[in-house]
Amino acid sequence: MVTTIVVLAVIGILAFLFELVLPGGILGIAGAICMVAAVVLSFAEFGLMWGIVALVIMLAFAGTMTWIWMKFFHRLPFTRKLVLEAAVGSDDELKARQTLVGQTGEALTDLRPSGHAKIGGEKLDVMSESGVIAKGTSIEVVDTRGPSVFVRAV
Repeated sequence: MVTTIVVLAVIGILAFLFELVLPGGILGIAGAICMVAAVVLSFAEFGLMWGIVALVIMLAFAGTMTWIWMKFFHRLPFTRKLVLEAAVGSDDELKARQTLVGQTGEALTDLRPSGHAKIGGEKLDVMSESGVIAKGTSIEVVDTRGPSVFVRAV
């Protein structure tokens, strides 16, 4: 019975750790079931005191292994490809679009409400702030929200 408890505990911890790499939830659930089964069998086989000892050991071991895994996960040779190393949340193009506010240009197409315009020598997709703006009308950039450039007729 001791062998069964140890095997269930090891399988549970390994399945839980593999769940950190392989998403889906199945391995995590299977690992949790194995760890709970190991603790329940410890209570049934050895009584309350040894069951609690097994529970504490299982939680401490699982917690320690998880901490070690998370601390060194990105340094392992086979997991380096899984970790994003590029900067996230910085978009130079969006920052450049913010400098367009106040600049003027010309509508290259009818803006109903979106279309193309030439602003600062560059052809851009724009949206009219309100209503339709005819092709050839002088326009002014009034706002940028994300990738969208909003204009109005001058």
